[in-house]
Amino acid sequence: MQFLKRDPTELSTLPLRPITSKESPREIMAMDFKYSNEGLPISGGWGYTKDDACIINKNDPLVSPDIPFDGVAIEYVFVRQRIHEEMIIFRPKGDRFSGIKWTLLLQRLIEDGGRSYDNLKFEITAFHDEDWYLLKSEYGGPKGFGHPDFDLAAHERKRQEKMIRIEQEFWFDITSFLDVSP
Repeated sequence: MQFLKRDPTELSTLPLRPITSKESPREIMAMDFKYSNEGLPISGGWGYTKDDACIINKNDPLVSPDIPFDGVAIEYVFVRQRIHEEMIIFRPKGDRFSGIKWTLLLQRLIEDGGRSYDNLKFEITAFHDEDWYLLKSEYGGPKGFGHPDFDLAAHERKRQEKMIRIEQEFWFDITSFLDVSP
């Protein structure tokens, strides 16, 4: 088994490249994640900054007035899909990731100019595809977990060494569904 050798400084300088596209996030996610022709009830940008916030629209024609609106659920769908866009779909083959997980580190509400923003920060962990498949093969192979010679501690050290950790921010304009009444 041959793991990729990477310069350790490469990992610390691996911020995900912001997505730039002619199409809106709504259009791209509708195509990539096979939603209805219209996608999520969103507009605006990719949510990298407050100025580029993803606008969640409770009044979008897609939203059924007969169902309680869950804007937070839409935020989490958007987070998952943007992460997959950044780490898989918008990346060339050979530079994609697997074993992707994310953990919320921070959430804060920001009021600015009559608008309400939800700012989320996540730690994202993942593995380059090649490392992921090699680790998986090592663990599940004939001399893997359960075999008397398998060194679980050494495997976990290798796993931690190959894991990539990234912090990402997500900005949402939640003005349409935030109830600020007392």
